Amino acid sequence: MKKYKTVIFDLFDTLIDFNRSRLPELTIDGQNIRSTFLPVYKVFKEHYKPYPIGKFHDSFVESFNEFQELKQKDNKEYHNRERFKLLLNKLNIEVNSNHTKLVDAMVLAHMNSLASTMEFPEENRRVLNMIKEKNYKMSIVSNFDHSPTAYTLLSKFNIKHFFSEIVISVEVGWRKPDPKIFNEVLSLIDITPAEAIYIGDNFFADVIGSKSIGMDVIWINRHEETIQIENYIPDYEVSKLSDVFELF
Repeated sequence: MKKYKTVIFDLFDTLIDFNRSRLPELTIDGQNIRSTFLPVYKVFKEHYKPYPIGKFHDSFVESFNEFQELKQKDNKEYHNRERFKLLLNKLNIEVNSNHTKLVDAMVLAHMNSLASTMEFPEENRRVLNMIKEKNYKMSIVSNFDHSPTAYTLLSKFNIKHFFSEIVISVEVGWRKPDPKIFNEVLSLIDITPAEAIYIGDNFFADVIGSKSIGMDVIWINRHEETIQIENYIPDYEVSKLSDVFELF
């Protein structure tokens, strides 16, 4: 591997892992589902007469899907509260200034539930220490719609200090793979794309995003996916983050 000035990381499912099995479980129409739904529904019931749980769950899922489509349309990022405004609209509740506390409470319930599932393997800390010892600077570029949760997790796992710059999509308004979010961190660090290498697990967000601005990339291909797109070939491919020990 050639020498770079900075190693830039994706955050979720690269540094910090999402363990879906730790989400609250419920049964809807005979199906067992793990989701942040129950904490959000509990908050909603404190403000409104409860809707039938099945109807609320349908609206919960529909609002999530529409929110994701909105983000992916132009790779713009929106705060997570917009997702819960969509949910209230689907329940025929007109969203106005009186609903600010409810929306924020649902966001917090959702995010706290998500955060409770996150894990940080100690082998990832060894990777960070190894890269630091080799005198690389490190930064983060992450797609996420609630930056306080991202920073809380970085502090919880005591890894925030490793990174000179942390760029969360909701703070800049653009999501990977849009070049703007990558250029934001390069501008903050004051380096060129050729002076950095990116590490991420999502081919379309991380590989396409970094290669589109001329940055080298290590793709964490956990599921042995076969994706070949001309001009977007990862420079290195590993099955887990700790495999980068063999590259640096």
